Amino acid sequence: MPEAEVVSPIRALASSLTPIISANWPLLLVGVVLARLFWARYASPLRSYPGPLLASCTRMWKVWSTATYNTHWDHIALHRRYGPVVRIAPNEVSLSSPRAARAVLSAGKRFYKTDFYAVFPPPENPDIFTEIREDVHAQKKKVANVPYSMAAMRQLSPFIDDTIDLLASRLAEFCTADSGTMTPGGINNTKGKVDLGAWLHYFAFDVLGEVAFSRSFGFLNAGLDVEHAIRTIDEMQRYNGIVGQIPEFDHLLRRNPLWKWVPALDPSNALITRIAKDEMAKRRPFGGEKGLEGGGAGGEGRRDLLASLIKGHLKEGSNFGEGDVFAVAHGAMYVLIIPYARTY
Repeated sequence: MPEAEVVSPIRALASSLTPIISANWPLLLVGVVLARLFWARYASPLRSYPGPLLASCTRMWKVWSTATYNTHWDHIALHRRYGPVVRIAPNEVSLSSPRAARAVLSAGKRFYKTDFYAVFPPPENPDIFTEIREDVHAQKKKVANVPYSMAAMRQLSPFIDDTIDLLASRLAEFCTADSGTMTPGGINNTKGKVDLGAWLHYFAFDVLGEVAFSRSFGFLNAGLDVEHAIRTIDEMQRYNGIVGQIPEFDHLLRRNPLWKWVPALDPSNALITRIAKDEMAKRRPFGGEKGLEGGGAGGEGRRDLLASLIKGHLKEGSNFGEGDVFAVAHGAMYVLIIPYARTY
């Protein structure tokens, strides 16, 4: 008489549960989601801190607040209602105390940047703004600080003055025209009227082009947003702010390799990114004279931001790679311009 086959308890349990799961998977999925929300709300170490109910269960409160451009007002309202410490996400609190800000933002306090910064391009080579590792950030900052010294800025001041003169001459055109003038968008406008905010924005980008790459981006000469570069950056920053609240979604969106098959959606095709790559290519090999001096529109050599970063890269023991050179030079457009864009 043949022996009965021995079935392991785990296999037997799996066999009995499979039909149940197959027949009731929608209910089980809802149950798992509700259990996760319940756990985030009541089992988290932050459960004692007050805040909106939605914020304690999911990050969607932050996504909505960012997407509606009301984050600053929302946080002020929350602190007025709940006090100096407010829970604004399952694993995040907002602090309104100036004393707390010093403790949280100071280096070495074991309060680290989050994955929010991983969304900012280029993710493979963070710049000094997006780098979340404190030791690596300190190394990069040591090299990246040099181009912003007073001595470096004085050396570049004649080229900045030329851009100021160009801005003044372009604005003068609005005052001297006999008939209607043209706005940056090319729309006929009443004499004497000008969108000063737009022109100052163009001026700021052209100055940064001179400082970073010894060449203007051409916004002032064209009198418009060349290749919609500024609009592209604005849209990228909106994306960074929203998706940064749920950074795991970035792998499905901008970091999705399918984007590279659609040139209009590939961030590497943006004007400023192309110019940064072109300048990097023109200055290779970095050890030569052309690597350490920017060419400039008229061929004049000068030590611009990119040249200073290349010099730091070549310094032995700097741990500042070619990817870091590109990331910091390219990131300067975002770090220095975007915080002040709405000031104009």
